[in-house]
Amino acid sequence: MAQKITRAIVVLDQNSGTLRESAGEVVGFDLRPDLQGACGQCRAQGVDLVLAVPGLSETGLAGGWEAFAPGMAVVPLAGLSYLSGAGLATDRLSEDEPATALVSADRRLRGDARAAGLHPAPHPALLPMMAAGQAVKAARIAGPRGALERLAATTGLVPMQFQPVPGDAETWALFALLPEDALIAAVLAGLTVQPLACDPMSEDLVWARIDAPADAAEVQGALKGRDILYAEPGQVLVALGPEDSAEALHIHGGHGHSELLVPDPGLLRPASHETDFAESAAGFDLPEPILEPVIRNPLSERILKWIRPDCASVTAQYQVDLDRYTGLAPLDAAGPIVSRHSAHPDNKRAEAALLADLRAMGYCAIRHDFSHAGQTHSNIIADLPGTGHLRIRPEILERYRKILARPVIDRTRLPGRALADLAYGDADAAALEALPDEVLRRKLEEILVLRPWYPWWKLRCPSPGIGADLVVVGGHFDSTAGFAPGYSAPRDPAPGRDDNGSGLAAVLSLARYFAAFRGKLTHTIRFCFFNAEESGLVGSKAYASHLKSVNAPIRAVFCTDMMGYNSDGNRIFELHAGYTDPAIRDLSVPLATRVAAAAAAYGKLAPAQIYQGTGYAGAPDRTISDLAINRSDHAAFQQQGWGAILGSEDFFGNLPAEPAADPNPNYHMPSDTFVDLDYARDITCAFAKAIKDMAV
Repeated sequence: MAQKITRAIVVLDQNSGTLRESAGEVVGFDLRPDLQGACGQCRAQGVDLVLAVPGLSETGLAGGWEAFAPGMAVVPLAGLSYLSGAGLATDRLSEDEPATALVSADRRLRGDARAAGLHPAPHPALLPMMAAGQAVKAARIAGPRGALERLAATTGLVPMQFQPVPGDAETWALFALLPEDALIAAVLAGLTVQPLACDPMSEDLVWARIDAPADAAEVQGALKGRDILYAEPGQVLVALGPEDSAEALHIHGGHGHSELLVPDPGLLRPASHETDFAESAAGFDLPEPILEPVIRNPLSERILKWIRPDCASVTAQYQVDLDRYTGLAPLDAAGPIVSRHSAHPDNKRAEAALLADLRAMGYCAIRHDFSHAGQTHSNIIADLPGTGHLRIRPEILERYRKILARPVIDRTRLPGRALADLAYGDADAAALEALPDEVLRRKLEEILVLRPWYPWWKLRCPSPGIGADLVVVGGHFDSTAGFAPGYSAPRDPAPGRDDNGSGLAAVLSLARYFAAFRGKLTHTIRFCFFNAEESGLVGSKAYASHLKSVNAPIRAVFCTDMMGYNSDGNRIFELHAGYTDPAIRDLSVPLATRVAAAAAAYGKLAPAQIYQGTGYAGAPDRTISDLAINRSDHAAFQQQGWGAILGSEDFFGNLPAEPAADPNPNYHMPSDTFVDLDYARDITCAFAKAIKDMAV
C-alpha cells in the first residue's frame, strides 16, 4: 500500500482543462470531465482539492472563479515558475501539512514536486487510486479487445495506448496506468500482463523509433543506461525522467523519432463523427424565438461542389509564408528566426506570428495551451465557421454575449433579469434561477445549444450553425536539427524548411484561400498548427484528446508534414491512411482517395501512393504496411477513433517497379533549407479540393 493522499493540487493543463481567453484576457476555464469525475470520488474520500490555474492572476479580476470548478479551491497563478522544488518546499508546504499530491502533465514539474516532498501524478484520473492508498503501476496488457475493455470498465485503469498487435488483428495491446489489484484482475481474466519497470508518476513513457538503416553503435549510445521496458520491430519503449528530453532518443534513420504515451481515459470511449442532425434537431425543445433555420441555396451548393480551386489563388503567398517561418525573411519586427524547436526562444515568436497572420486574415485565432518540458506551449487554432442547418437568432446570441461581457461574478451568477433578457418568460427564468449558482451559466449555455468544441465566448467571433461538424486541417510548426552532432535545441539553428515549414506554409495557404468562403460552407474548417510534434506528437495529442473529451463531431482530418522535397523530378507524393485498427484505417482511406483524385484532376503530380496497411514494419507493400503509423500528427486523431490522413513527399521505400524513393537527406539537420516550391504548391492544391468537398 502507498500513502493515502488527503490533499491534491491540480495544475490546469491539457489533462485537466482549458482556459477561456477573449481579446487577450482570461474570461474563465472549462474542466475536463475526467477531472470532474475524479474530484467527485476524491471528495467522497475526504480529499481537499485545489486547482492551480496558470495565467489567471494576470487578468486583474477577482472572485467568481470557484463557480468554474465546483468543490475546488481555485488558486490564480501568474505562470508555472512557482513549481520549482525550492518554491514548493518553502512557500506551499510545511512538515505538518497532510500528504499532498501534485497533478501535472509536465514531467519536469512532477520531478520538482517529488523533490519537494509531494506525491506527483501525471493525470487527475489517478487521484482516486492515490486517495485509496493504492500504488500506481504501468503495464502492457494483451488479449481480446472485449476483455481489455471490460477490465478498463471494472478497474478504473487509465489507458495510454490501445491498438491491435501488428500482424494479429485478434489481439489488442493496452498500455495503461493501474493499481496493483487491477493487475491481478487482468491475470485472473486470462490476459497477458507485462509490468513495466518504471516510475509512472514522475517519468513519461516514450516509443523510440529504430528504422533501418540505423547505425548499431548509435542505437546503443542512445539507449545506453536506459531500461528497455518493451520492444517490438521498429521501436523500443523507454522511460524519460524529469530532466530528460526526446532529443536523447534521436536515432538516425528513424522518421518520427519518438512518440509520447499520454494517460487518457477517453482513449477507449467511442469518438463522435458526423452529427445525426435529423435526430438532434428533433430533440430541440426550445422557445420559438431562439432558433431559426439556415436558408440554403441549392444552386450555390451545386456550384461550390463543382468548383475546383485555382492553384495560383490557393498558393499565392506560399513562398512568402515559407520564407518568413524558415529564417529566409524577417518573421516580425525582430527579424528572421533561427529555429522553431519548442525549446528555442524563437518558437514563441512563431506562435505569436501565426496568431497575427490568422487574425489578419479575419480569423478569431486562439491558443490551445499545453505543458511540456517545464514550459507552457501553444497549438494555434483558427475556425472558418460552417453554417450548419439551424442557427441561434443573431439578436439572441448578441444578448448572451452582452451577458458574457459583464464582470465574472455576474457572468457566473446570472440573475432572472438576464434570463428574461433572452426572451424567456418569467416562469422559465424563475425555474432556471432556482438551480444552484454554479450550474446556472452552464444551463443557459445548454439551452442556447452552445457547443464546447467552439470558442463561442469570444465576443467578436462568428458562431457556427447547429449541425456544422469539423473538418480539421493541420500540421506541426516546430522544427528540429536533432541529427546534427552535439545539437542543442535551445540554442542551435533548426530552419526546418521541409520539416515542417512546407506543411506550415500549406496550412496557412489553405486558411488564406478559404477565408473567401466565409458563410458559404455547411461545415466548419478548423486550421490547426501543432507545437512540439518533434518531441513526441505532444501538441497534437493534447489537442485531439481535448476534442474527444468534449465530443467534437469530426468529419475528417487532413495533415501535412514534409511535402516539399523532390530532388529526382518524379513528383511522386504519399498519402498515409494506414492504422493498426482496420476500422480506423477504413475511415481514413476515403479521405486519401479524395486527395488522390483531386491531384489526378489537376494532372501535375504523379499518381498518389496511398498507404493503407495495418502494420508499421516490413516490406513496402502499401496494402500491408504503413511506416507512418503513429509517426505524425494525424496519428493523434486516429488513436482517438477518427479518420485521418497525412500527406507527404516520397519519403518511404517504393515497390521494385517504381522509381527509388526520394527521402530528404537533410531530415532533422541544419541543412534542411530546400523545398521544391511548385511541387509543394501542387500537393497543397490537391488538399484544397478535398477539404472543400468535405466542408460543403
